[in-house]
Amino acid sequence: MFSKSKEDFFEEFFSDINSILEDLCQSGFHTVHDSTLRELEEKGKDAAEYGMQHLSRLLLALQKELSESRHRVSADKNKYSLCAEYYTELTAYVERGREKTAYDRGKNYYLTI
Repeated sequence: MFSKSKEDFFEEFFSDINSILEDLCQSGFHTVHDSTLRELEEKGKDAAEYGMQHLSRLLLALQKELSESRHRVSADKNKYSLCAEYYTELTAYVERGREKTAYDRGKNYYLTI
């Protein structure tokens, strides 16, 4: 039976988060889809299980802000600014995570030769 390596697993995990962020970018902070909110929450919980507490807090905080902003009558520009801050930090985190995964894959490759 084929099992994924740790690097394959995290590469897919970070790719999934990146896809969610792309969906969010396309829909904007004003019209977030229910499925995007659910995926943010799911990945936030998964990140906590994997020991990535900071990533979990960012994902869940963004999900909370976006969810709450959908139910407001007037737009609060500070909330969108906060969402943009979370989004930017998440984008940087995912990029660093993908780089670390690539470095780990290379290290493991050369250690097993």
